[in-house]
Amino acid sequence: MESRIGIYQPFYKPALIERLDPGFIPLDWMSNPAPALRELALHHHIADRKIYARHRLTGLLSPKFYSKTRLGSQHVHDWISDNPGRDIYLIGGLPYVPYANYNSVERSTIVSHPAFESWARSVGGEIGLELPDTLPRQTNANFCGCSYWIASPEFWQAWRRDVIEPLFELIGRRSRTDEIFTYHKYRAPSPVYILTIIYERLMDHYIAQKKVDAIYYPWIGRSVLALDHYPPSIRAYLEEMIPLVDRIDAAGPWSESDKAWLRKQYAAVNMGDSADETLTSDPMDFDLPKLYPATAAAK
Repeated sequence: MESRIGIYQPFYKPALIERLDPGFIPLDWMSNPAPALRELALHHHIADRKIYARHRLTGLLSPKFYSKTRLGSQHVHDWISDNPGRDIYLIGGLPYVPYANYNSVERSTIVSHPAFESWARSVGGEIGLELPDTLPRQTNANFCGCSYWIASPEFWQAWRRDVIEPLFELIGRRSRTDEIFTYHKYRAPSPVYILTIIYERLMDHYIAQKKVDAIYYPWIGRSVLALDHYPPSIRAYLEEMIPLVDRIDAAGPWSESDKAWLRKQYAAVNMGDSADETLTSDPMDFDLPKLYPATAAAK
């Protein structure tokens, strides 16, 4: 093995290179053969070339990881070291989401496409990963939301066999007019397939169904609010809603009226595009992170 923990950070345009975290391993993705697949294509690359076999734990974190989480490489490595022995370590890149939506599939139905849940169920069924009949509540204790995870070779092998390879077989079978190739509502200059979002949503359900020994980064209300990348309306919403939602979660199962209340509250501030709910991109180039480790070090 080359190193105990190998966390890669891809760059697909030259301007990203100086914005990467020097504590992660740069991954040259300038060829970017399938931009609309985003991390699904990158994970396929890591799995196909068995890059995960070089390390005890292997992960891939986007160039916007720091801008979204304010977590540097040392913090990530320390957190893993403080919690040894897990098969997978997940870090939610959108930790405010559990205060806006009941679960990740409901969120994607709101911000991506009204048919998202049926499409996700269809994809899951085709690859042998059926979603639960009743989708559970997701908090930051069981919600990742981005492809921010670091896992053992054994997990990578299983994930490749159970999810990545079947999805690429599905891509080969489906016509490019199929719904999985619908574009997600996203401000990125290059489009993103709905399938890519479905891929991200499958992870949390896979962990639960396979009883994977997993740990999620411990975002709590205070740390969610400490992130300073919210537009004023979203910050005001979170300041009001975090204690209320935490109270419902602590009390037990959500009632239908609780769910309807959360949907109504979020609808009042929903900007119609998930990328607009946090200010994490360079205003001159959406592909670049607004903040990155070098800017933090200069302060």
